[in-house]
Amino acid sequence: MVAMRQRAPKRPAAERKRLIIESAQSVFAASGYANAGTDEVARGAGVAPSAIYRYFPSKRDLYLATLRDAGPRLVALWREAAGRAGDPLETIWEIGLQYYDHVNTRSPFTHLWFTALGDTSDPEVQSIMASSYLAMIGVITGLLEDGQQRGLVRTDVDPRTAAWHFMSIGATFDLVHQLGLDSELDRPRVEAWGRLYIESLRKAPHGTAAASL
Repeated sequence: MVAMRQRAPKRPAAERKRLIIESAQSVFAASGYANAGTDEVARGAGVAPSAIYRYFPSKRDLYLATLRDAGPRLVALWREAAGRAGDPLETIWEIGLQYYDHVNTRSPFTHLWFTALGDTSDPEVQSIMASSYLAMIGVITGLLEDGQQRGLVRTDVDPRTAAWHFMSIGATFDLVHQLGLDSELDRPRVEAWGRLYIESLRKAPHGTAAASL
């Protein structure tokens, strides 16, 4: 008598949902929302196509879930860095370089995040993206305000405007990478740009002039 093949143990629901979201991030990043197929997402997650719809009623719901998952993960990394003691300006420097390195690993997350900006005609996509960007702005603004209170950052600088300046540098990393122009901003150039930004914010010692962009 031939023994019946044992079925692989069924994954917990939370684990299946996590695998679906992670697979969807890669698929949406590679193909865009319009061209992404849920069958491909299912293959990447190791689940049946029908399993996706147990957790997400539609492809759009799955897409929104991937965006809701991606933004807070990046914000959490920034908040972790901001929570460490040290010079707030050097913390901003480290966050910027880490983001540059992350972009250059060809991470699906950064590609997904950049391409999602083209879908902001959808009010829910716009809301998710705006919320995450404002959270990132909040982290950098808080670091700059802390620096001002500690006498490390120029008091004539508006922290929120400077935070948006920081974000614009990150957006340039994304753009250059998406265009395949990585050699335009290699690491030495990025480090020089970052130092120019940081030193433009640093409060100069008495009797010396502050750098400016």
